[in-house]
Amino acid sequence: MAELPESFNFGNVDDLTNERLLVILQRMYVDLATAINQKPDLVERDTDGQTTDTFLANGTININSSTNKVEILTNHPTQATVTWVQLS
Repeated sequence: MAELPESFNFGNVDDLTNERLLVILQRMYVDLATAINQKPDLVERDTDGQTTDTFLANGTININSSTNKVEILTNHPTQATVTWVQLS
């Protein structure tokens, strides 16, 4: 699943024109649509999902090629750990 930022940095808005605002909003929309439409990543390896896989997004699917165990990354409880849940 997509990792969406909770805020958007418009930069200095003191002299923001309507045209510049439209360009920024268009970029924001493209970024948002791209993230929402992104398919989940699929990782196939000979290990289970690791709690240190912090570089992966929520919704990433891990398939253990040795055991055929399927897991999904469900949470980033801290910046240094993730939570995997077994699907099968």
